[in-house]
Amino acid sequence: MTERGQEELARVERWLRSEAAARTLPELFEWVTDKQSQLLNAIRECPAEALGAPASSDEWPPLKAFKHVVEWNHQVGEDVLNVCLTGERPGNPLPEFEADHDALITRQQDGLAMLWAHVSEADPEAFLEVTWHHPFFGELNWREWFLFVGIHCADHAAQIRAAGTAHA
Repeated sequence: MTERGQEELARVERWLRSEAAARTLPELFEWVTDKQSQLLNAIRECPAEALGAPASSDEWPPLKAFKHVVEWNHQVGEDVLNVCLTGERPGNPLPEFEADHDALITRQQDGLAMLWAHVSEADPEAFLEVTWHHPFFGELNWREWFLFVGIHCADHAAQIRAAGTAHA
């Protein structure tokens, strides 16, 4: 995530926990899908010459930020889909994908589709006691992690959009 103040992180954490508990699984998926669309639109609209150049010295270049999101969402997705169905978290290491614009777009789309295929079959209340650590928000259950995939997409979509605009 991009730099946030402690107050904003606390606000996002409260929202994340309450929304993950209150929304149905289809509502969570709809929200995450919307945020993924924002991410994909941002990377598709980023000028080719800006893909390797950050908006500022403390930001990642757009393609690197996008690669990070896709890799991270893939790894979290594996954990979520396993925990929601079995209560067991594989905790596989972060994958390393090639920094290919089009291949990463396909991986992100396929990854969310695969995740939803499993989450949609899950009991929405099963295995919520199984948590794992998020660096900003502490221990999250699978529903919270699932919703966070959308937050992660939205956060980096804004970063990618800013870098694309800075180089336009």
